[in-house]
Amino acid sequence: MQELYSGHGWRIVTEEASLPDGRIKKTARVYRCDSAHVLAFTKAGNVLMIREYRPFYKAFIWMVPSGKVDKEADPLTAASRELREETGFSAAIIEPYFTSRHSEAQEQQNHFFQANTLKHDPLPQDATELIEVHEMSVSEAIDRVLTSPVIHTESALALLRYAREHGL
Repeated sequence: MQELYSGHGWRIVTEEASLPDGRIKKTARVYRCDSAHVLAFTKAGNVLMIREYRPFYKAFIWMVPSGKVDKEADPLTAASRELREETGFSAAIIEPYFTSRHSEAQEQQNHFFQANTLKHDPLPQDATELIEVHEMSVSEAIDRVLTSPVIHTESALALLRYAREHGL
């Protein structure tokens, strides 16, 4: 393994791995902290969505509450914190839903959670975030995410998987 870059929470290395037939694959791999994403459901069965201004996109995008697992030891704690910071709600029930990865070349996991039994329990938002909170049906949330100027892939994946599993 050869390190190409390390800084700002990122590490890029070249690595080798064996294929089943003995050949060697060599590629650059990116290491970054994991992320946590929350499908938070209200008593009415709606989902809490955020509309966040992303300055490097110069646009608002729709997404589920999401953030880095960088201040905590585990994704569940990060998901709970992100939910409180971004929506102002905590959940009496927050459970793992599924985990995904972007690609073999990126060593980062996306941890998805479902949250229920919400109560108002805010934490301060990050000083550099501009976030609005909205409650809507899963179908409307899918529409908003998929028609954003930039699609938040993790939100689209979580909402579409949930809709498929629940016949929505």
